[in-house]
Amino acid sequence: MDIQDYMNRFPRPEKIYAEKESTMFYVYVFNLVMDELMTRKLTNRRAINYVLSYTTYGNKTRAYQETHPMASKRTANVNANKYSKRFDVYVAQSMSIHLVYKGRLALALAVKYINVNGIERYVNKLILELWKGD
Repeated sequence: MDIQDYMNRFPRPEKIYAEKESTMFYVYVFNLVMDELMTRKLTNRRAINYVLSYTTYGNKTRAYQETHPMASKRTANVNANKYSKRFDVYVAQSMSIHLVYKGRLALALAVKYINVNGIERYVNKLILELWKGD
């Protein structure tokens, strides 16, 4: 018997509460951080959507076409490589990946830190973690 056929018989396990909670924390912190970065004019909504669709599909051209609807297939293929090297895209991608690799406890503490000290100080702390290497 093929292992894939055997695995397909069983339903996918439901997410445990800790995984759901981790996802909720990530989405909450991600939205707060990205809104703060947009107010500081370090990134924009289009760059954030590009990063999200690029990480979803793993295809720069498709992500570029989703965020730039007027682009044809050929121009999207050419411009996607240039677009992914822009600073605003780099900021959005590095912040989102940095938050993805934080654990559930770290995200919960981040929510607590944001509630106590404010989002501005948390984003400053994240920038120091990310680009200063602390």
